[in-house]
Amino acid sequence: MKTKVLSLNVDASMSFARFQARLESSIKPFVTEEHFLEFTDIREMFVALQDALANDELVITAVDVRNYLKFKNALIQAFGTDVVYNPTVLNKIESTDLNDKKKKGFSIFPEPATVFVSEDGLYSGMVMENGSQYLVLLPIDNDRIDYILRNGLVPYLSERIATENSFEVPVTQSPVAEKVAVAVNTILESNSLVAVNGTRNAEVLKSCGDSVEGFNKAFVFTPYVEDKGNINPTEYTAQLARASLDLSSANIGACISDIYEANELKYICIAVSKDDTAIVRKLYIGENETENELVESAALELIELVAEKASGQRSVGIEITDENAITEDDKKISKKKPLAILAIVVGIAIIVCAVIGILFQNQKNGGIKEALGSLFKTEESTTQESTTAPPPTETATKAAEVQTFDPALLKLSDFLVQEIMNMSEAEIAQKMTAVNNKAPEYITVNGEKIEPKIALARLIAADYSSGVGAEAVKAQVVAAYSCLKFLDNGFNIEGVRIAESYSSLIMDAVDEVYGEYLTYNNSPAFPIYHSLTAGATYDVAGKLPYIKSYKTENSLDYAQKDYNTEKIYSADSIKEILLKYDSSMSLSENPAEWLVITSHNQSVSGEVGYVETISVNGTEMTGIEFRMKVMGAIELPSLCFTITYDDILSRYIIKSYGQGYGAGMSLFGAKKLASDGKDYKAILATYYEGTTLSEEVTV
Repeated sequence: MKTKVLSLNVDASMSFARFQARLESSIKPFVTEEHFLEFTDIREMFVALQDALANDELVITAVDVRNYLKFKNALIQAFGTDVVYNPTVLNKIESTDLNDKKKKGFSIFPEPATVFVSEDGLYSGMVMENGSQYLVLLPIDNDRIDYILRNGLVPYLSERIATENSFEVPVTQSPVAEKVAVAVNTILESNSLVAVNGTRNAEVLKSCGDSVEGFNKAFVFTPYVEDKGNINPTEYTAQLARASLDLSSANIGACISDIYEANELKYICIAVSKDDTAIVRKLYIGENETENELVESAALELIELVAEKASGQRSVGIEITDENAITEDDKKISKKKPLAILAIVVGIAIIVCAVIGILFQNQKNGGIKEALGSLFKTEESTTQESTTAPPPTETATKAAEVQTFDPALLKLSDFLVQEIMNMSEAEIAQKMTAVNNKAPEYITVNGEKIEPKIALARLIAADYSSGVGAEAVKAQVVAAYSCLKFLDNGFNIEGVRIAESYSSLIMDAVDEVYGEYLTYNNSPAFPIYHSLTAGATYDVAGKLPYIKSYKTENSLDYAQKDYNTEKIYSADSIKEILLKYDSSMSLSENPAEWLVITSHNQSVSGEVGYVETISVNGTEMTGIEFRMKVMGAIELPSLCFTITYDDILSRYIIKSYGQGYGAGMSLFGAKKLASDGKDYKAILATYYEGTTLSEEVTV
C-alpha cells in the first residue's frame, strides 16, 4: 500500500522522533512504500494533502496538539460532510473543566469517520474511507499515540485489509516486545511481582509492555512521592525503588528516574530493589541519541534487570544497602553504550497488505482540491467553528441521545433540586397547597417557547440515563412534569439543559403519560429524582413528606460504571475553586482545614453517606449548597461523597457514590422494579408514598 505521512508540528518543544518511530513501526506491515513529510505551516500541509489524495492509498495526517482541533475542523469543512458527536469521547470528557466549545471540538467528527478514541478522550484520532483508500488523522502526542495506535488504527487496518484479502497472517512482535515477553515470563515463573515507582518516565516503561501478555500480572505501578532531600540521583533512585515495595505487596521494587546532567553529560538512573539491597545503573546518553531514545532504552534495560533480579542472577551495577553510602568510585561502575532507537510495536495480529485502489476519486477530480483551496482565502476560514448538532426532530436518530451542553446549564434533575433548595419553608408550604390542573399551551425553556410534548422530550433527553428502559422513562416524565407544575411559574424555566434531539423511546413515553402528574393533598407534588442511588435514597420527608428513604433490593445502581467516581485536586486547585465561590474568603494556612465533612447519614456505611453539612474553611454549609454552588454538579456528581486530604502530596481526594441528589426515585432502581413486573404507576407509588397519580384538564 502506497502511504504518505504528512506531519504538522509547529511546536519546537515537542519531539517528533518518538511519535514517528511508533507510527512507522505500527504501519510498516501494512505498507509497501511510505514517505514522511514534515511541515510547520498549515497551508503548505494542505497543498501537500491535495497531492497525496491524488496519488496515495493510505494518507496519514499527524498534527501537534496546539493545531489539532483547527486542522480537524478544516478537514470537516473541506469534505462538507454531516457531523456527529462521538458518544464515547463525550463520556470521557464530560467531567473535565473544558468549556462547551472545547468539548464540542474534541467530540465532533465527520459522520462517515471511524473514531480512534484516546484513553482520556482528548485529541482522539479518526479515519475516513472511500472504497479502498484511507485518510487518517492522528495527534502528535506522545502521551496518547500508543493507545490510539494499539486500540484504533492497527486493529482498523487489520480488519479492513483482512476482509479484502481473505487470508490470515501470523501475529508478529517487535524486538522490544519479544525482549519484554522473555523478561515477563522469567518474572512470572519465579512467582515475583514488581512494583514500579510512578515517576514521570514510568509511563514509558509501561508502554513497553502494552502488547505483552502477562505484563500487568508481573508489574504494578505505585504513586510517586518526591522527597529528594540532599541525596544524589543514584541513591535517590534506589530509595524510590525501595519505597515502591513499602507501598505494595510486591517482592521486587523498581524505578526509572528523570534525566539528569553533570559535567555536560546527560544520564538516567534505573534501580531494582529486593530485600535490603538495590542495584542501580547510571546510563549515559550516547552520541546522536535523543532524550526520548535514552528513556526508552533505559526502560527496556530496567525490565531486563528486573528479570535478572527475579531469577537470582548477579547483576552489574552499583549495589546499595541501607547501611552503606555511595562512593565516587561506585558512580563510575556502569556506563551505557549507545543503543539504537528501540521502536515499540503494538502486538496485534498484523496482515500483509496487497495493493488496493484509490479513495475519494469523485472528490479529487476538482471537488476536494477546490474545497481545500478555499479554506485559506482568509485567516478566519481556518478557525471558524464547524456545524453543531442537527435541528430538532420528532423521530429517533442514530445519535439522538448524544448531546453536548453548556457546562453552566444544569440537568433537569439537578435544576429541580436547586429550585427547592432556594425556596423558603413558607414558599414550599404555599406551593404545597396550590391548585394547578391545567395543561400549558407551551413550555418556555431558557427563553424559547416550545410545544409541551416536544419540550418534555428534549428535557428528558438531556437528563436521560441510557439503558433504564421504557417504564422508568415514563416514571421520569411524570415526575419531571409534576415538578414543573409544582413550581407554578407559568412553565417557564431558565438555566436548564435541553437537548436538540431525542429518541423514539423518550417520545413514546411522553405520548403515553402526557397530562399525568403526581399530587399530594390535591396539590401538585414535587417528586425529585436522580440517576443512581448510593445505598439507599436520601430521606427529605422533613421538607417533602412523600420522599422518604428507600432501598431497592439487589439494585442495579451499583453495577453502573458511573456509580463510583474519584477525583484528585491539588491544594492549589481547591483554593482556586473556593476563591471563585467567595473571593473574600481568607483561607487557613493549613489546607487540610479547608474542607471537612461535619455530618452525613449512613446510606452506604457508617463512614459514607449523603453529606448533610460540611465545614468550608471553618464555615458550615449544607452538602447540597457545597455540591451545587461551590463544586458544581459536574465536578461533584453525587451528594454522597467523602473528602480526604493527603498531607504528603498536598492534594484532596474526593470520592462520590451514585449520581445526583439521591432523593426520590432512582432511575436504575426504577428499572429494577420494572424488571420485577411493576409498571410506571407502581414505580411512582413505591418511591413517592402518599401521592396520587392525577390527570390534568386540557385547555
